[in-house]
Amino acid sequence: MSRRLSRAIATLALFSLVMAAPAQAACIDRQTATAARIHQFETMMMVVSLRCNRIGYDMRGTYEGMVTAHQAPFGQAATRLRHFLGGDGIDPHSGGFDRYATILGNSYGGGATSFATCQTLDQVAGELAKVPDVRLLAQVAETLIARPKLDEMACAAEN
Repeated sequence: MSRRLSRAIATLALFSLVMAAPAQAACIDRQTATAARIHQFETMMMVVSLRCNRIGYDMRGTYEGMVTAHQAPFGQAATRLRHFLGGDGIDPHSGGFDRYATILGNSYGGGATSFATCQTLDQVAGELAKVPDVRLLAQVAETLIARPKLDEMACAAEN
């Protein structure tokens, strides 16, 4: 992992720790949690790129480069979540996945946006675009998404 990416991730991980809820036991299996982190990371980056564009920081090209470089793992994560949540039958847009994706996107829509955050996430996306390695993507997603929203939702559904 490059020093630039390590610094950017460390900065964001520290911010995530300050903002995160206390860790709880997982309610979904490990592979689904990894898929949820990767999908949530992709969603977060998409929404952040749009929010950054609104304040005059255009990172859409970098974001798109990251998505292109990691197209397969992003697609595999979405497929696993479609199977887990429903919506993988004849009509792939029916069922829980679309509701989940909407909730997830909306959860990032109202976040604080600053040039510093945009620059940091732009660096993360840029470094990931250079290294199409699923292990690196999973490591970044796990660092930035300590507990995926899908796990929170699954735990709430069990109670």
